[in-house]
Amino acid sequence: MPTRMRSNRGAALITVMLVIAIVSVIAVNLGSSLQRQVSRSANLYQAEQSYWMWLSAEAVLAEVLQLELEQSDGIVHAEQNWATRQGPFPVAGGQIAARVRDLRSCFNLNSLVPGGEQELQGERRRQQFRQLLMANELDSYQAQQLTDALIDWLDEDTRLSENGAEDPDYESLSHPYQAANSAMLDISELRQVRGYSAAIIAQIKPQVCVIPGNNELKLNINTIDPEHAALLVALSNGAIDISTAQQVLAGRPQDGYDDREQALNEGPLAGIKDQEGNSLDELVVSSEYFQLLAFIQWGEVETRARSVINVTPERANVIYRAMGE
Repeated sequence: MPTRMRSNRGAALITVMLVIAIVSVIAVNLGSSLQRQVSRSANLYQAEQSYWMWLSAEAVLAEVLQLELEQSDGIVHAEQNWATRQGPFPVAGGQIAARVRDLRSCFNLNSLVPGGEQELQGERRRQQFRQLLMANELDSYQAQQLTDALIDWLDEDTRLSENGAEDPDYESLSHPYQAANSAMLDISELRQVRGYSAAIIAQIKPQVCVIPGNNELKLNINTIDPEHAALLVALSNGAIDISTAQQVLAGRPQDGYDDREQALNEGPLAGIKDQEGNSLDELVVSSEYFQLLAFIQWGEVETRARSVINVTPERANVIYRAMGE
């Protein structure tokens, strides 16, 4: 065979091999791209299903709350179904569990700046929150700093409290920002306030909460967790100690008190007033704000979500939603 013909055949063979290699690379890339698209579509589908399960959980909880509050004449206690039946509940394709929290069983941080007709309550709220911090083993100076810093974050003005923090304190940080100067929507905002480290937040978080659009402080004696007796110490502004507060919570009727007068006139709370001689006006036996913590597993997707529901005899409205715990 002539040398030139052999050379041409060799070149053709190399060309064919290059084409095969290129086609193989393209095929692999197309296959990987298709696999990613299929996986992405599956994840989107599972995420969408989780979202609708979350909304379904809200609807079920709202119906349960309205029914139970109607049957109990508005009295809320920790033995009702909303508090005791939390799952997990199996559903087609996954499962859902829920934890419901009465937002009248914790200290509403927005109440530190009452505003409007409640403005005179401001100093009382400051003292109560300082007592709560000190009941959680923070010293009085640190409690004062944390209280003032949080009030400066919440109030509408830019005047600096004695131990507080305003815009200059935050603008001087390596990643600067400004004080919100407005009420909170979510407890996660607390991490932005000067002095509130992750350790301090973890310590007080079970006892504090945020009710969007609400600046009242009311504590439901029937739903306060026995481990959160510090809330009663705070409510009384230190008039009762932690031991007495624990006795109060341990001595509650199983189905809760029928009214606040019964709670105030029976047991260790009888005759208790705070250091200014005020009765425990914030103590109640009812609630209208509840937080749903939903844990949803659908396929390979796990979702955590939370909602705040405002319940009235007429309707139940979701006033806040957020992903995560």
